[in-house]
Amino acid sequence: MTAPLQGIRVLDLSRILSGPFCTMLLADLGAEVVKVEQPVKGDPARYLGARVGSDSAYFISVNRGKKSITLNIASEEGRRLLLSLLPHFDVLVENFVPGTMARLELDYPRVSLVNPRLVYASISGFGQDGPYAQRPALDIVVQAMGGIMSITGEPGGPPIRPGVSLGDSVAGTFAALAIVAALFQRQATGQGQYIDTAMLDCQLTLMENPIARYFATGQLPGPLGTRHPAATPFQAFQASDSYFVLALITDDPKTWGRLCDAIRRPDLGADLRFQDNTGRMEHQQEVVAALQQTFHSRPASYWLEVLEQADIPCGPVSTVADVIRDPQVEQRGMVAAIPHKELGSWRVANTPFRLGGAALGPSGPSPALGQHTREVLSSLLDITEEALARLRAQGAI
Repeated sequence: MTAPLQGIRVLDLSRILSGPFCTMLLADLGAEVVKVEQPVKGDPARYLGARVGSDSAYFISVNRGKKSITLNIASEEGRRLLLSLLPHFDVLVENFVPGTMARLELDYPRVSLVNPRLVYASISGFGQDGPYAQRPALDIVVQAMGGIMSITGEPGGPPIRPGVSLGDSVAGTFAALAIVAALFQRQATGQGQYIDTAMLDCQLTLMENPIARYFATGQLPGPLGTRHPAATPFQAFQASDSYFVLALITDDPKTWGRLCDAIRRPDLGADLRFQDNTGRMEHQQEVVAALQQTFHSRPASYWLEVLEQADIPCGPVSTVADVIRDPQVEQRGMVAAIPHKELGSWRVANTPFRLGGAALGPSGPSPALGQHTREVLSSLLDITEEALARLRAQGAI
C-alpha cells in the first residue's frame, strides 16, 4: 500500500522537539523529510540526555526516517542554496523565534516568490503576532501560561508539569494536521500558504473542558489529582500492592450495581444515594472512601480481573517498563525497531497511524549529521564534487 504522503518533500529547518515532532509525523506518513542542520554542531537535540551511540535517545526518537544536510543559512551562500532547493519541495517547517526568518530573508513573502506552491509552517511559543510574539518559549513555559499546570496535581499542592512535553508535541501534532490540510487545499487552488502554529494556542485547545466549565459556572478549576470533575468513581485507587484506575460516567444503576457486585459490596449497590452519577458526585467523598477501603485489601491484579469480568472500564497504572511489554501494545506494533548505524537496531515509540488496515511508522534510522548533504545537493541542484568542496571550505555546508 502506498503511504499517504509519498511523493511529498519536506524541508525541515526546525530543532529540538516541536518542529521535529511535526516532521516525524509527516515522515511516518510517507513524506520525504530533509532535515537542515547547522554545520559541525547540528540540532542541539543530538546532545540532550541519555546517549545511544553518538546521538541522544531524544534525537533518535523524533528524527527517524529523515535525511540530514548541513547548511549554514546565516551565510549568503547558504541562503542561496536553500532558495535553490525550495522549488523541489512541497513543505517548509521552521520553529525559530518570530522574526528570525525575516532577518535571514527567508520568510514566507520572499520564499513564496521562489515557490508559490510551498506550504510554509512556522511553530513558535506564542505565534507571529501579539504582545508575546518575540518571547522565546520552551515547553514548561507554555504549559504554565496555558493553565494546564494549574489543574494538574493534588488539591492544595504545587503546580505540576505533566511528565511529557505536551507543549511541544501537541504543537507539532496540530502543525502536521494543518500542513496536511494545506496540501489538500493546494490540490484545488494550486497555491501554497503560510501556517502559524503557536504552542500557547495549542494549550488552550487542550483546555477545552476547564475553560468551558469556567464560563458555565464562574468557578475557577483547580487540581483534582486523578479525579474527574463531573464523574464518580473516576480516578486511581490504591490496591494492596500498586495503583489502578477505574472509570464510570453513567447514570445507569445497573452498571453501578455490576461494579458493587464484582467487588462484593452489595451495601453500596443498595444505597439509594449512589444509584446515579449525580448522587455519587453529591456524596463523592463517601463513595471514594468506601471503595478505597475495599480496594486496599487485595492486589491490583485481583481487582482488575474482577472488574474486567464485570465489564467495568479499568486499567493498571503502568510504568514505562510495563507498557512497552503490554500484549496490547505489542499486538498493535506501538514499539518499533529502527536500524541504528552503531547498534544494529534501536526501539522507539511508534505513531498510531493505521490507514486501510496498513500500519505506518518509521521508515528508517535517524540520520548522522550531514549524512545526505552530497546526495541531496547533487541530485536536486546538480552540484559537482568540486563545488561541494568549495562550499565546505567556505563554511556554507
